[in-house]
Amino acid sequence: MAQLIDILRVEVGLKNLVARVRVSDEAPLMTSEDLQGTTRVYKLMPHIVEHACLGDASETFKEVMGNTELAHLLEHVTVELLSRSAASAEVSSGRTYPVPGEARTYDVELSCPDDVLVCAALSSAVWVMDWAFGGGEGPRPDVDAIAEGLTGLVQSLGDEPAEAYEREVQEEIDAEVEKRRDELLAQREDELAQRRALAEAAAAAAADQARARPEAWQSAQESLGSSDDERSGDAGDVLDSSQAPFVETVDEPGPVTDGGDVEVELPW
Repeated sequence: MAQLIDILRVEVGLKNLVARVRVSDEAPLMTSEDLQGTTRVYKLMPHIVEHACLGDASETFKEVMGNTELAHLLEHVTVELLSRSAASAEVSSGRTYPVPGEARTYDVELSCPDDVLVCAALSSAVWVMDWAFGGGEGPRPDVDAIAEGLTGLVQSLGDEPAEAYEREVQEEIDAEVEKRRDELLAQREDELAQRRALAEAAAAAAADQARARPEAWQSAQESLGSSDDERSGDAGDVLDSSQAPFVETVDEPGPVTDGGDVEVELPW
């Protein structure tokens, strides 16, 4: 049985897994090109037609299953296997979109409660698709057995792989946050150091001005005192009779004679 769908690479994120797949040149690109193969898939898992299909004009996958991309059908086969596995406690979902510039190549994005579980389900879905569109050659896939095998695989591994991955991712996030925190603290410390330097310079200048004021005041007072003393001494030395206080004298008037004129002596 030829390999009709190749998984080129897988990227695992915190919540989703993205698988890049390529449909071989020998395989049909659309389900409408091989309705017998599409019918084989339906008979293996009839509940697939009840899947919600939000990416298309219809509400369920039933209305588009007969004319959609093989990669889109691969997505729904994987989701059906995940929903049947007891290891998947979450509602499985996905979406498929073509890769620009790469013919017959698609990215299939799936919700990822456990990367081991989703990768195993995707690989099993590829096997189902190869059987259905390869003419139905070889043993008919047992979907229930596949689902049980997925459950057993995850249970045999326990929670350690998923927990280890979560710890690794969380450690990377914590390291990035700590690095950013240290950068911000260093920046803040530099700003505070610059402000302290400016404040200290301003305080030193104010102190110098305060010390200069009393000295200037004392010097001015001493200068004023010396000038007063000099002025007082010079005034005593140069004082003479020409600067004596002015005294106005008025002579007594003469006697008044009867019948005669009054004679008054003026002071000037």
